[in-house]
Amino acid sequence: MPAPLESTRVFAILQYGAAGAVTTLYLHFHPQVLPPPSLRSDAMQPTTWREANVWLAKNMPAVLGSLMALLLTLLILAYRALPSDGDKDSDGTERTSWATICAFAKDQAGEARAGRGPRMTPTVEMRHRRYSEWCAARGHTEFELVSATAIWSNVGGVRVALEPNIAPYHCETGVSHWLLWYEPADVAGGAAVDATTLVAHVRAFVEVRDEECCCFQSPPERRRVPQMAHAHVFLRPRTERTAAAIAQLRAARRLRSPWAEAERLSGRGEEVGF
Repeated sequence: MPAPLESTRVFAILQYGAAGAVTTLYLHFHPQVLPPPSLRSDAMQPTTWREANVWLAKNMPAVLGSLMALLLTLLILAYRALPSDGDKDSDGTERTSWATICAFAKDQAGEARAGRGPRMTPTVEMRHRRYSEWCAARGHTEFELVSATAIWSNVGGVRVALEPNIAPYHCETGVSHWLLWYEPADVAGGAAVDATTLVAHVRAFVEVRDEECCCFQSPPERRRVPQMAHAHVFLRPRTERTAAAIAQLRAARRLRSPWAEAERLSGRGEEVGF
């Protein structure tokens, strides 16, 4: 343990600029070096610059260790304060920011080449595999389940449905991932639907402003349900009214979903909103 140092000498050391700062930091982490003044006969003697240097030389390893620990803590805090795509979960998956989602919607190929864009967590990927196996065990395809259970709405002669994505991308807090489905009899499975039309169809289910909705279609070769045209829809409510409407829409879908009920009965209700 470092040699004891009187409290009066601590205040004297503070007069010496950098030396005083180092000492203060050290005493912050090692207060045990301060004995009661009554235990020292020379407690009132002033500390000279030479004595301060001697003390620092004797205790420099401990002081430097404390400084390094403090510096590392400050660096970690500074790094966490930097702007990023969002927090990383325990599995290391980055939460995709709204800006990144919108950029990806405008240029999927370019953003993908740059390594940017929304992605699923390993947990969600496992959930999607479980969902596919569940569909197979029940004797139907994902396409057939959507056709049978989605809530369809006729919008200008086109039947569309807006449903929560069973395997959503990992987005920043406040952003939810949905799928806009098109009845194959009205829109071919590989058809491309322009962004303006996609947003208009979303508004048939929930009134959103332009800054609250971002839509895009994956290339045909990357669509998991190729028989049915669909688009990824990301909703980011900016008002309490929009947030409440989206929550109500999600609750209605959850209550009629056999998959959500199967997950609840398997003890995974939280994953699907129960």
